[in-house]
Amino acid sequence: MKKVYFACSWFTDTQVENMNKGISLIKENESINWAQSYYPLDHQYKGLSVTEHPELLNDSEWQMGTFNGDVNGINTSDLVVAMYLPNEADEGIAWELGYAYAIHKAVVLVVPDGENEAVNLMPAMGVTKVITISQLKDFDFNNVVYQPYYGLVY
Repeated sequence: MKKVYFACSWFTDTQVENMNKGISLIKENESINWAQSYYPLDHQYKGLSVTEHPELLNDSEWQMGTFNGDVNGINTSDLVVAMYLPNEADEGIAWELGYAYAIHKAVVLVVPDGENEAVNLMPAMGVTKVITISQLKDFDFNNVVYQPYYGLVY
């Protein structure tokens, strides 16, 4: 079973809905050890939630602690799974994808079902594999083989 770094956006209602759906599906995946995986919202510095304490966004100690924790989460995970909404791109996920690519970590980009939205060129080409959210439950994360993305890009 694989430990994943679960990258996701949670700044809009659509992103939260996508994140929650992704979490529920990946928890059912038999190739994932969710208990040992790294979900950034569960590992904010000193256990302080920025959702409950938005003033933390102005606290440099919290910023650095959370950032370093997330980098360590990527470093110690087997691979990165990133929930990606083409119409709501997130710079944080883009950074996480770029970092994972730089350290030769496998990355699976998860896009919505049935949408034919163009994906930014860099995430589309900088990941190991692109799957749809409906594939998340049964995808074999023990066997992530590189496959170019053949969809629309911008």
